[in-house]
Amino acid sequence: MRVVLAVLRVALGGIFLVFGLMKILDAHAFVENVANFQIPPFNEPPYDMWLAYFLPPLEVLVGLGLILKRWMEGALLLTAGMLLSFMGAIGSVWARGLDVDCGCSGGTVDLGGYASHMVILFVMLSATVYLMIEQMSGEKAELA
Repeated sequence: MRVVLAVLRVALGGIFLVFGLMKILDAHAFVENVANFQIPPFNEPPYDMWLAYFLPPLEVLVGLGLILKRWMEGALLLTAGMLLSFMGAIGSVWARGLDVDCGCSGGTVDLGGYASHMVILFVMLSATVYLMIEQMSGEKAELA
């Protein structure tokens, strides 16, 4: 059980850490990706920049928190919130028939179409909820 928890925690943390760093390295492109979603108010300046410059460092901090087992409750809560937000944003452009690059990986990894994005996000959310349940069940030391 400890191994499964550790793998989930480190995998989630690693994804957020790496993808956050990739976005930081090409912040200008990520600002454009945010605006392309056409979700007010983040579809125009300065709000697109605010979100694009705030989100990647948050992802890096959350990733580090999960990997290093620091601030676990906060890291897991922020992870769930971000994943739900990402699912909402992807679902929104999918439903509106827009063809946008999500910018998830800073443009370096092709995650496929919207359906595969939703599956990946759902799996990540499921892992997050599982870790949250384990965290709340009093097994804090057991999150490996």
